Amino acid sequence: MTDEGLEYLKNDESRMEVALRLFDYARALLEVKYGWERGQFLPGGIEPENIVFEVFKRVAAGKRKLNNRFSYEVQLKGMVRSIISKIYKKTDAKLETINLEEEDPGYAKVEEALGVGGTDSAFESEEYSRRFMALAEDHPKVKKDPDLGLIVLAYAVGAEGAAEASKETGIPVARVYEYNRSLKTILREVLAQMK
Repeated sequence: MTDEGLEYLKNDESRMEVALRLFDYARALLEVKYGWERGQFLPGGIEPENIVFEVFKRVAAGKRKLNNRFSYEVQLKGMVRSIISKIYKKTDAKLETINLEEEDPGYAKVEEALGVGGTDSAFESEEYSRRFMALAEDHPKVKKDPDLGLIVLAYAVGAEGAAEASKETGIPVARVYEYNRSLKTILREVLAQMK
């Protein structure tokens, strides 16, 4: 990436300007080339602004490089175009609707078949984490014991061991260790439901 382009994107105001132009570009491309209408999700439940965020994320992480031969904005638009193209080439792009509630036992298998719900990108990772936590909180053993629910929550917000979970919840450390043994089984069951 050119030093000038890098400095431009480091500035919050400038980055926002570029993001808005890329967002407008993405929407126009989607409307003209793919028949997308505002208010609709893209295949896989993606929203157009997520494409722009993904472009910035890839550039910032060094997964995509910008060179000096072309302006940075032209290259960023090319990345937007590439991501949109890949989204519509996936098998799930051809599907209209799947009438299946998230609570349905087969939901995880449908997600896996469509290639969504993993941790490949930021928006899939967030959805995966949200679903994982919902399943953990809805587990019968967690619902039955409010203290176990507190332990799950403590770990979800960053407790890294029994001592921290005890400090966060006020539950004695010895009892947290007992809950940890139960959690191993619960988490295996939740992971099995995620597949």
